[in-house]
Amino acid sequence: MRKAAIAILFILVCNSLAGCIDEGGDDAILDIGPEITQEDCDLRGDCDTNNDDLGGPEATQEQCEERGGTWVEQTRECEVEPEPEPEPEPEPEPEPTYIPPCNTTASEGLNPTESPSDWPEIQNGMWLAIDGLTDITYDSLEYDNETETVVDQRLDWMCGYTYSVKVPGGYNSSNSYPVFMYLHGQVYDSVFFNNMLTNNFHMPDDDKYIIVRPSKLELDWDPKKALDVLEDIKSNLNVDDDRVYLTGLSMGGRGTFIVAAALPDYFAAIMPLSPHHQPYSYLPLAEDVAHLPIWMMHGTADNTSSYEMASQMAENLTDLGANVQFQSVIDGGHGGWFSVYIDQTAMEWMLSHVRGQ
Repeated sequence: MRKAAIAILFILVCNSLAGCIDEGGDDAILDIGPEITQEDCDLRGDCDTNNDDLGGPEATQEQCEERGGTWVEQTRECEVEPEPEPEPEPEPEPEPTYIPPCNTTASEGLNPTESPSDWPEIQNGMWLAIDGLTDITYDSLEYDNETETVVDQRLDWMCGYTYSVKVPGGYNSSNSYPVFMYLHGQVYDSVFFNNMLTNNFHMPDDDKYIIVRPSKLELDWDPKKALDVLEDIKSNLNVDDDRVYLTGLSMGGRGTFIVAAALPDYFAAIMPLSPHHQPYSYLPLAEDVAHLPIWMMHGTADNTSSYEMASQMAENLTDLGANVQFQSVIDGGHGGWFSVYIDQTAMEWMLSHVRGQ
């Protein structure tokens, strides 16, 4: 009886375990109960926090409000308003075009430009102020029809030169006269100094000439503007075309080389005094002016303009076969120009030359 009872108990235990063991293995999965909700997950603290989707029932009210959404209690959903589209930036208003106070365009290249204004009445032995060329613009500007144009007086350097011309006493329009053009130094015209200087130019009684003194506003002298001044004089006075002379001091001395090099067939002789060496060298212009008679002067102790460059220019011109008179003023500074312009020898040396001879 005891053995029979043990056998019956063994059979019952095995039958009870038979439902838990499946020889196939695939169905041996324990049922872990209902699906875990987002709320259960949040309570347990092991949710995936990388979900940035705030919409729908998966977001909690706390998450919704923390992230700027609106919690809808009826649907238990988080509503997120879409970010507004950025307003387009307004297009900037076009900048006005600033133009110089001159509206007549200069001719192309080194062709003379006719002055749009008439001359004042000629008075012998007196200075005349001529400003007709200031109506001419020498910088080509492309105007935009949609942009406002504003006249800017500070751009007057783009316009032509104003100049003074001294007609010699006893001027007779039946006779032709030489012309001396003087180019001042510095950036701007020192009117008192330059008037005093040019009023003391040596002038032979039997060979009187016209003096012209333009005023520039930019750094260097412009050959085209200088040409228009000379041609304007020729249109109003009787000028000997073969006896036009060019002189200048300091920046006007360099300007003498610049203008003469650009107009190589225009002048009979040139006189650059203490030519300034900056912002660039005038030595490369030697070949362009070597055919002209040239009177140069420079102080050896000049601390403003380079004596060494002037001396080198004279040497280069001599090597090119030029007729050069180079006057070194020992221990002379940046000056001494009066002594040249009142000197009979220097001025009559200039007047003795005729273009092409």
